[in-house]
Amino acid sequence: MPTELQEALTAAASVTPLIQKQIDPLLLEYQRRYAPLLRAIPSKQWGSTQYFFNRRTNRPDAGGVVDGGARPIGNSTYEQAVFNIRLFQAVGSVTGFAQTVTRDLVGDLRQLEIDGTVQSMLWSVENSFVWGNDGATANGVYPICSGLDYLVANFSGGTGSNNFVNALEFAPSGVGTTFALKYLDEIIDLVETNAGMPIGSDWMFVMSPRMQSAVGQVLTNQQRFMAPTVEIAAGLNVPSYRDVPIVKSSFLSPRTTQMGTVTPSTATTGGTLAAATYRYSVSAVVARFGETGASVEVTQTTTGSTSTVSLAFATPTNFPDGLSPIMYKVYRSAAGAGTAQFIGCVDAFDTTGTPVTTIVDTGTNLLTNSAPNTGPAAYQGVGLGGVTGSMFARIPGGSNSIVEDIYLVPRTADFMVRPYTRDCQTIPLAPTVTSPDTLPFALVTDTTLAVRAPKYVGRAHGLISSI
Repeated sequence: MPTELQEALTAAASVTPLIQKQIDPLLLEYQRRYAPLLRAIPSKQWGSTQYFFNRRTNRPDAGGVVDGGARPIGNSTYEQAVFNIRLFQAVGSVTGFAQTVTRDLVGDLRQLEIDGTVQSMLWSVENSFVWGNDGATANGVYPICSGLDYLVANFSGGTGSNNFVNALEFAPSGVGTTFALKYLDEIIDLVETNAGMPIGSDWMFVMSPRMQSAVGQVLTNQQRFMAPTVEIAAGLNVPSYRDVPIVKSSFLSPRTTQMGTVTPSTATTGGTLAAATYRYSVSAVVARFGETGASVEVTQTTTGSTSTVSLAFATPTNFPDGLSPIMYKVYRSAAGAGTAQFIGCVDAFDTTGTPVTTIVDTGTNLLTNSAPNTGPAAYQGVGLGGVTGSMFARIPGGSNSIVEDIYLVPRTADFMVRPYTRDCQTIPLAPTVTSPDTLPFALVTDTTLAVRAPKYVGRAHGLISSI
């Protein structure tokens, strides 16, 4: 004879199809990012495809003179700089059927999709402002603007930044150097020396949440250096160090992600590489994520003086949220293990839109995919002043050796600005005869990161937190 419990279970099973499903109308946003950098950069409307501006690089000479004498005529020196405005776009759609049947639960599904796409667009722009390279992607199907990784490096000439603290110089195996407060002080001092003005609230440190935790731990016993939180944008309150606000960005930490296996090969013609044993490592710059850890170092021996080296790999897919690469960065060295340094970057898609799975180093430039290889005529990303090898490959070595960077950037339009033509504009699209029940839309923004005074920007490269 069945027990009461058995009867209850049997009854429950028999009526299961009749039990109405209840769904909580509160939607959980399960993909999130820290992205206040975009809000903190001054912006201005711009009505052209390029942002031109002028700057004075030298003032007229002045000095002592004898009575009745005269000094030579002096003149200021001026130069004009330009940044390309890049178009960022997203296209989405919902069906009329989905819009109707979800109305009782989420309200306006199409508007919900538009709101989510706007956030995704802002993440894509901020990721480009950190990791993008105009030259590497200019001829591809998805061109983006240059970011801090390119504009703030160890450049020696002209328009590049000289305020580069390379912590990996003291640990060139790529494992990084443990964060210490002296690195914040050092980039402040370097920028202040170049700028000839106090560095304070008109600048900001940009770092990952993990690195900010490391800063907070170091300052636990030094609270006299910590100011109260400051507001750098409407409703955006952040801590500060020496009056410089500290802004978090999710796009500066690779976490534990790493580029997969790279397989090298060589040819004896078509290049300019001399006979040697070269060490290579490759990292990926991932959409709405940032740069991953570099691949395990591989070696390739060349002969003669006209060799090339090909680096083959599968398109990596081991990234959070199913994201995909937008660029690859290549590191090379002819010295000992762990010394591979940055030589250039390439688009993740060749000029036909095919994903890149082979990078060819000719000794002069980086080409993509099989013959006929495509690519710019020179290495891209090696420095506006022509200096190569300023950054070591960052190879993860465990959770406590995640190598990151800290930037010190200005918050005034005199020194850095975000010009835009259309600032995240929604464009309604029409259904088509082949898809009559769609409610499509597009989002566009035309913008770039214009670092007008790169000498007044700083970077500490190759740091790890001690947490």
